[in-house]
Amino acid sequence: MLEIFNNALRNNNYYICLYENHIYIYNYEEIISFTNNNIMVKIANFNLMIKGTNMHIKKMEHSELLISGLISGVSYE
Repeated sequence: MLEIFNNALRNNNYYICLYENHIYIYNYEEIISFTNNNIMVKIANFNLMIKGTNMHIKKMEHSELLISGLISGVSYE
């Protein structure tokens, strides 16, 4: 289980904040794939893979994305 991180990753071009059942992404480029168990998001020069269960997009605006669900892991490629 993930612990709460207030500022998981901060950069001038993007911002990722990881909480216990949410992940907030600022300035993402696109959603590459989306299922209940995996969401892949393109950010700057890498792809962010979010794994979990019952995942859904709670908020999606031009530059902001809020994903909720039981998050089990986050990795990048």
